Amino acid sequence: MRIGELAARTGTSVRALRYYEEQGLIEPRRTAAGQRLYRSSDERVVSTIRELFDAGFCSSVIATLLPAVSAPAASAADLEAVFDAAEARLASERRQIEQEMSALAELRTRWGLAPHVHVRGEGGSHDTSHGPEATPSDHRDRRLR
Repeated sequence: MRIGELAARTGTSVRALRYYEEQGLIEPRRTAAGQRLYRSSDERVVSTIRELFDAGFCSSVIATLLPAVSAPAASAADLEAVFDAAEARLASERRQIEQEMSALAELRTRWGLAPHVHVRGEGGSHDTSHGPEATPSDHRDRRLR
């Protein structure tokens, strides 16, 4: 199948599929004209890649996980170690975020700033504002490495 068909079947953009290839996550065959040709098994691989990205893994870690995921019985210990490390990192990040939220709340209180409160009536929303928009993320990369 061609790239557009794989994109449609997996709900993945053509651009993302090209990125996956660039990162070595999928390896389509090529026609004489250079067009990409995918196997039906690539559908499952793309789904797995998307699941791993959604779980916070970066492409370099996904590249190391894909062979183990395709034969999980043979490499269960390796998968377990990677997932344990990912879980530990997320727990650490959660603690860090909770500490930052606590420090923010303390500053808000110390400086006499009211928390954002939105009142809702029984029939729907009373306050149409949705609070301040989040600022762009800072230099810390929360993607699992």
